[in-house]
Amino acid sequence: MYRLSARQILVIAFISGIFAATGVAVFDRISNRLQPSGAAFTENGPAGITDPAMATDENNNIEIYRAVAPGVVNISSTSYGRDFFGFVEPREGSGSGSILDQDGNILTNYHVVEGSQKVSVSLGGQKTYAAKIIGGDPDTDLAVIRLIEKPRGPLTVVGLGDSDKLAVGQEGLSI
Repeated sequence: MYRLSARQILVIAFISGIFAATGVAVFDRISNRLQPSGAAFTENGPAGITDPAMATDENNNIEIYRAVAPGVVNISSTSYGRDFFGFVEPREGSGSGSILDQDGNILTNYHVVEGSQKVSVSLGGQKTYAAKIIGGDPDTDLAVIRLIEKPRGPLTVVGLGDSDKLAVGQEGLSI
């Protein structure tokens, strides 16, 4: 079994964060015709975040993490294929996603769920929930999955902003 070094894991995490942020920005652009009204798009940031002009970067980052992190999920996918000898073997993958609405729709990367026969989502903790693939676009590497069974209580929605209001050089966070 191949083992990854800490440096390799950090590089993979950093590149994944860049792809996720790019994917969210692209999805936001095309989602106006796909999203029902009142979904994840928001003009305001999450509640409980101090105005960045009034807080240090570190405090602001901590507040954003606490507000948004419960809406970031871990996705596990399983597909089945034949090995060299013809035996069926599972192929497992994992990735992250963001909860888009209270219906349990989750935005993720297409490569995370591509060809999967089984998808499960962890909202943190030990419990996992089955999900189904709603749609995907390999060209933009975006996919939407939906929880089949939702947990009790409201889900934490990760709001999507307006990328037209961003300027080159602005700071971004990846969770």
